Amino acid sequence: MTGREHARLLGLFFWLLTGFQLAMVAALGIFYVFLFGTVFSNLPQRPGEPGPEFFLTILVVVMAFVFLTTLAFSIPKVVAAYGLRNEKPWARVWAIVACCMSVMSVPLGTAVGVYGLIFLFGDEGKRYFEQPDLGKSLPEGYPKPAYVAPPVNSWKQP
Repeated sequence: MTGREHARLLGLFFWLLTGFQLAMVAALGIFYVFLFGTVFSNLPQRPGEPGPEFFLTILVVVMAFVFLTTLAFSIPKVVAAYGLRNEKPWARVWAIVACCMSVMSVPLGTAVGVYGLIFLFGDEGKRYFEQPDLGKSLPEGYPKPAYVAPPVNSWKQP
């Protein structure tokens, strides 16, 4: 695979990992609210004790905090994915940060993070991000221009 293909694949992996993580946190939040809502609504209540609404409110606030924290930690991965997929020269720094954060999410994030770090710090990744025309090339599917510029000072006679 070329450096461009590795970068685009890593960007895709970041998007998929982020979507999976957000979907799992949202699903767990909904599951916990329904599970504990059922449990707390079936508990016998004594006078003077808080009702199930109190516990459900706390649970919803905690799950919203967890979801928002997961969303905040997803920002570097989304920015890195955008930069990698669109061949931006600044994407390497964001991708390194996103890989280091992803390594902590066992097992899928660890696989994506290790793959990304191996690519980014390897010879192929260094060559890819050090090329001077990175981010200036035409995206796939665009035709190459038919006009080729003449060499510099070709009008001069030797």
